[in-house]
Amino acid sequence: MRSYTISGTNLINYSHAIDGRIALILGLRRMGKSSLLRSFLNSYNIPHILIDARRIILNEGGMSIRGFMNELSQSLTNFLQQRASFRDKLIGLLRNIDGISIGVQPLSISISWRRGRAVLTSLLEAVNRVAEDLNIKVVLAIDEVQELRALGLNIPMLLAYIYDNLGNIVAILTGSQVGMVYDTLRLNDPKSPLYGRAVVEVKLRRLSPDESLDFLRRGFEQYGVQVGDDVIREAASRLDGIIGWLTLFGWYYVHGNRDLNSIIDVAARQEIEELKSFLTKSRAENRYKVILRIVAEKPRRWSEIKRAVEMEEGVIVNDRNFTDLLRHLINMGILEKQGDAYKIADPVLEYGVRKYLR
Repeated sequence: MRSYTISGTNLINYSHAIDGRIALILGLRRMGKSSLLRSFLNSYNIPHILIDARRIILNEGGMSIRGFMNELSQSLTNFLQQRASFRDKLIGLLRNIDGISIGVQPLSISISWRRGRAVLTSLLEAVNRVAEDLNIKVVLAIDEVQELRALGLNIPMLLAYIYDNLGNIVAILTGSQVGMVYDTLRLNDPKSPLYGRAVVEVKLRRLSPDESLDFLRRGFEQYGVQVGDDVIREAASRLDGIIGWLTLFGWYYVHGNRDLNSIIDVAARQEIEELKSFLTKSRAENRYKVILRIVAEKPRRWSEIKRAVEMEEGVIVNDRNFTDLLRHLINMGILEKQGDAYKIADPVLEYGVRKYLR
């Protein structure tokens, strides 16, 4: 597996990093993976079918095969509306696939969710055939691929089939829960269909302090807004190079909210609500809360966190079970490990845990 580590502002300049058959764009939430994926595809006018897993969850209230097929139907419709050279050839093939309906005036593609699993391979084969005739590559892009693990689709098998048989389709996947991405794709499992396949991995890092300052200054210059250097430096320091939060701060500032504390507070409340949604689904909810509260105070070693949990609960906690909890928080992108210490990966979430997690 080839691996590249770049800042969130440079993906387009590193287009050579995505030159394989399967590429992963990985990084913490708010690193700008989704924006960069779209910028990459649009800047190079790359034909693509984009599936946004988060949009499925928002539209359906959770992940479902019906939502997945609706998202794929809409994305395919958008693709054909924009690609006249592709449209007529592909529609002719799609008409022969049972489970796919085609509307006209306006053009629309509808995939039956009840038959979706059965027609997915035939659909991709049709896309590949037309792409081959036109001598172009088509990107199948999946944003936040780890969310698809609840679908019942064998995602590694599907990607392996594309890799081995559909030479004119390239898969580009993003994921913010890096451990979950690896689990979903089973990249390190010798029994996985993807094991041994060449996968390009692009890891987005935080902006450095200087890059954060430059990012904010350039943004304010584009809006013609004069901002004191001390304000920019404080925002860059507190938001720790996470491009999504830097962008949010800039947006609020140019639209009249000049209070960094209130901006962070609004963002933190949102993050805590999302965190609580995750915690309430777990039988270890209270234990997770103790872990997060103790780590939010400052980075802590394994033994310090375990001791705090045991003091809170008044019981001896099994070492293996405790380690599994920490590992799961890391896989979810909530914690990260620096040396021997664990810390909350996102400074805004860390603030929210200290202030609002009870």
